[in-house]
Amino acid sequence: MKRKIIFGVIIFLCIGSAKIKTVKAYTVTAQKDGIYAEAIPDTIIDNAPALFQKNVKKALKYENKYKDADMVTKANNIPYPYDKFIDVAKKIRPSDEIVIRNPFCIYNMRGEGKGAAPSRYYFLAEQNREKLCYFSLYIDGDNQKIRFGYDKPMDQYFKYDEKTMKDAIFYEIDFITYAETPDKVYEVRNQNDSGNMMAGSNEPDLEKTVKKFKQKDYSEKKDEILSYLAKAKKKGVSRKTEKNLKLELKDDYVESESAEKNLGIQKLIYPAAGAACVIVAAAVIFFVRKRKKSSLG
Repeated sequence: MKRKIIFGVIIFLCIGSAKIKTVKAYTVTAQKDGIYAEAIPDTIIDNAPALFQKNVKKALKYENKYKDADMVTKANNIPYPYDKFIDVAKKIRPSDEIVIRNPFCIYNMRGEGKGAAPSRYYFLAEQNREKLCYFSLYIDGDNQKIRFGYDKPMDQYFKYDEKTMKDAIFYEIDFITYAETPDKVYEVRNQNDSGNMMAGSNEPDLEKTVKKFKQKDYSEKKDEILSYLAKAKKKGVSRKTEKNLKLELKDDYVESESAEKNLGIQKLIYPAAGAACVIVAAAVIFFVRKRKKSSLG
C-alpha cells in the first residue's frame, strides 16, 4: 500500500512539474571586439556581464521601493548612478539578449597621459543587437572595489558611429572628447559648456604634452594609447580588487585566463615541491643508515 502511495505521489509531482512554465531570464554575454579589447584587464571585461546584471537588479530594487514616492524623496534616497540608470534597467525584458561589446577607454592628458591608471573602462550594451546604453567600470582608489558607472549625458550625446568610425581611438583634450580614425578626427562629446577650465590654461607642462600629442598622426597616437593600456594591463588588477570582486559576485565570478594559468602553475609547483621533499628525505635516511652500518662494521 505504501509503495502505491509513493508511486502516486511521484506521478503527481511529475505531471505538476510538466505544467509549470519556465520563466526565461534575460542573458548577458561579453564580446571582446574592437581595437581596445585585448588591452583591457581580463578580470574586468570577463566579469562585466555579471556586474551589469547585478546593477540592473539593484536599480530595479530602487525603482520598486520608491516608484510611488515624490521627486524629493527619490532624489534623497536613490544614489548615483541608479537615479539615472533606472530608466535603462526598465527597458530590459526577460526574453532579451544583452551583449556587452566594443570596450574602450578615453585617453586623458591630465591623467593617463601622465602615467596614471585608466580612469574608466567603457562598454556598449546592446539589446537584441540594438544599442541599449553605454556604461563604465572603474576601480575605486579608496577601497579597491570595481564600481559601476552610468553617465546619462554621455549615453545620450556621445556622437559615436561604429560604421563610419571603425578602429577609432578616443582621447580628451580641453574637455572635448575626440574619436580619431585613420581618415578623420571627430568631435564626439563637448563638455566645455559645463564651465570647465581649459586644459592648458595654468598647466604649462600639460600644455606641452597636449601640443606634442596633437602633432602625432593616427598611428602614433594609437601606439601611445595602446602601449599605455598594455602597461596598465601588465600590472594587472590588484589582489585586493580580485578578492573584493569574488566576494561581491560569489558564484557569478569569472576567473580570468591569466589567473587560471597562474593557478595551474601553482598546482604544478606544489606537487613538484612535495616530490622534491620526499626525495631529499629519502636521501637523508639512506645516508644516515649507511653511516650507522659503517660505524657498526
